[in-house]
This record gives sequence, C-alpha cells and structure tokens, in this order.
Amino acid sequence: MTPHLTLRKLPYAFKVAADVQAVGPARRLVREVVESLGLGQQAPSSDDLELLAGELIANAVVHTEAPCVVCLQWTGRRVRVEVTDADVREAEAKAPPPCAEHGRGLLLVDMLAAAWGSQPCPAGKTTWFELAVPAAGESSASAALSGTLEGVHCVTGFSDDASPAAAEPEVVVHAPAQLEHQAV
Repeated sequence: MTPHLTLRKLPYAFKVAADVQAVGPARRLVREVVESLGLGQQAPSSDDLELLAGELIANAVVHTEAPCVVCLQWTGRRVRVEVTDADVREAEAKAPPPCAEHGRGLLLVDMLAAAWGSQPCPAGKTTWFELAVPAAGESSASAALSGTLEGVHCVTGFSDDASPAAAEPEVVVHAPAQLEHQAV
C-alpha cells in the first residue's frame, strides 16, 4: 500500500530485505511514493526514477547479501533517492569489460541523474542520486540537463514473482534512514 505523501512529509524511508526478489517491489514503491507527491507535470521521469532506484537497490542487495534502507527526500528542486547498505566501499562508475553481463548500472545512474554520489556512513555507505524536477513547460530531459549543469556539492560523487518476505518493502520511518552496521 502506497502512503499518500506531501512534500512536507518527506523524507520517507523503508527497509528492503536481503533478497534480489525484493528489488522489484522496492523500486515500484519508490515510483509510487514520488507519484503520490502531486508534482504532476513537474515530476521527474517515472521511468528514470524507477530504473535508477532499482540499480542502486540491486547493487546493495546483491553485493552485501544484507538488507538496505531506501530514503526519499525533496531538496526543494530535486527528488533525491538514497540507498544505505552495510558495504564500506564507496560506489564508483567503471566501464566493465565489453563481454561482461553486469556492471553497467552506475554508468546509467551517471548518465541519467542530475547528480549522484556515494559517501561513508556509520552503517557502511550511502549511495544516492537526484533527479531534477522540470519547471513548467520544460521536459524531464531538459531538467536533467540543466540540473547537471547547475552543479552539486557532495563529499564524494559525480554531478553531471517475489517470495512472501520480499513482496512488500517494510516502511521504517518517515524520517532519515538509519541502518545499523552488521558484521558480514
């Protein structure tokens, strides 16, 4: 069930199970939450939002084999999605070998997000991206480009059929995400 939110009720956070089958429902929840904000034509591309959220959530679940926490925020000009996981290694976009079947997700994030980055946190790391919200009469693609050009300051980053446990992401809080460090 998607909560009805307003911009004033963000941030919104939820926990995702350590199961690759939990990624689909989690990325759909990200899309539904942002769509419920009532941004209308000013909403970022729902397809881009769902794709990029899915990439970060999948990376967290696959590479840590542990739960992660997803937090959605409104910056005043952008929708920000943060994924906190237990891995201390910061995310970086690298070109995989040409025949590799995996390894292109962060390259997509780098191309489509107005800004993105990764920074250490007590739980491990938080990887995030921001999608620009188009001004009236502007397309999502134009907003992404202008958002990229405006620049963002960050610690480390780059501007420019499910199992029952995985079926529904667990809402943690309507507040900043926190994840306790777990020994792996």
